[in-house]
Amino acid sequence: MYNIKNRVWYDLVTTGYQSIYSSIYNKKIRNISDWFNIIIAITSSASVGAWAIWNNYQYLWGAIIGIGQIINIIKPYIPSIKDSRLYHELQLYFEEYHFELDYLWLQITLGELTENEIRSEYKKIFEKYFNQSKKFLLIRIDEKSKISEKAENEWNIQIAKYGVENE
Repeated sequence: MYNIKNRVWYDLVTTGYQSIYSSIYNKKIRNISDWFNIIIAITSSASVGAWAIWNNYQYLWGAIIGIGQIINIIKPYIPSIKDSRLYHELQLYFEEYHFELDYLWLQITLGELTENEIRSEYKKIFEKYFNQSKKFLLIRIDEKSKISEKAENEWNIQIAKYGVENE
């Protein structure tokens, strides 16, 4: 027989990890985008180009300007940067999904809901977030081992509040 409590727990754990992972991933993408913007700002500033030092290093300054222009041209086509707004929305999506499952889990552990009420509440939550998830189908999140490791360590700390250890 299908155990709805196990399903709620599994989704609670999964969304908790995904929330943390997407937060770390989103921060990394924002940092990369910020660096690109800094490079573009510096290389497109006429006052920087007017510094006397560049008179002696015209070829170097020309190369720097060229790199800045290339970054400016390709930046909108880099998938992770192009979709940075969606990454932020995805992070919020997982956080909200996790929060609702967390509240449902609290009600379960306190014995406030019957099996049918748990099924009904879970179905409402699942349908809500399933319908919202469709807008994220085209974005790509690469599995990065360093981010996974950080997310797992942080999630292990978070999961302790439920009185269990992550396996």
